[in-house]
Amino acid sequence: MSYPPSTPQTPAGWYPDPSGTGRRRWWDGHGWTEHYEPAVSETTWPVNGAAAGYAQSAQVGSNPAAAYAPVGAPRPVAQGTPVYTAFIWLITLLPLLSIIGVALWDTDAYMRASLNSASDPFAQYTDPGYLLIQGLGFVIYGVSVLLAYFDWKTLKARGFDRPFHWAWTFIGGTVYIIGRTVVVRRRAGGGAMAPIWITIGVVVLSLIVVTVKIVAMVNVAVSYVNSY
Repeated sequence: MSYPPSTPQTPAGWYPDPSGTGRRRWWDGHGWTEHYEPAVSETTWPVNGAAAGYAQSAQVGSNPAAAYAPVGAPRPVAQGTPVYTAFIWLITLLPLLSIIGVALWDTDAYMRASLNSASDPFAQYTDPGYLLIQGLGFVIYGVSVLLAYFDWKTLKARGFDRPFHWAWTFIGGTVYIIGRTVVVRRRAGGGAMAPIWITIGVVVLSLIVVTVKIVAMVNVAVSYVNSY
């Protein structure tokens, strides 16, 4: 959360909570923290209309946080607003389908068929396992974009101001997961990290499976060469 260049930086301090809890919330000079304290009642003195208007203007002028948040800054959501949706879990776990497909792929048969058909450069692209994995990749890509759209709409319906746009999924599901987590954490004041940790686990698992398959394919190629 930051100020526009033309707006002075608000100093750190206790200010009214912008989410409307009735308490005061600590502003660290850059953004709202999760530290609260009970609201302090103020003594009201009788003043005439002109003095009241001047006092109100002076209070707002001397306390920029009286408006609760910097001008143009995204609004935080109410405390307790859910940060996860079914759609983000599906986006996070969909790559497991590709990992399962690679794990079940008979790479030995694929390599032997490719090596025995050296004169046919397209032989390797007709392997059923290869075609299945490629098809899964396209399906996961398209479904992830669709799920990201529904996730984005759900976050907006829950009150998240300017959530990470779903169109980033065209670059990759991981890009959307990371961007979404960063934005949701800022709006909700924390949490929302689970999809990133799961994504890291999925990436590690995929690296292990792919490494095992590559080693197996290299062994088949070496055996084929040694047979001549």
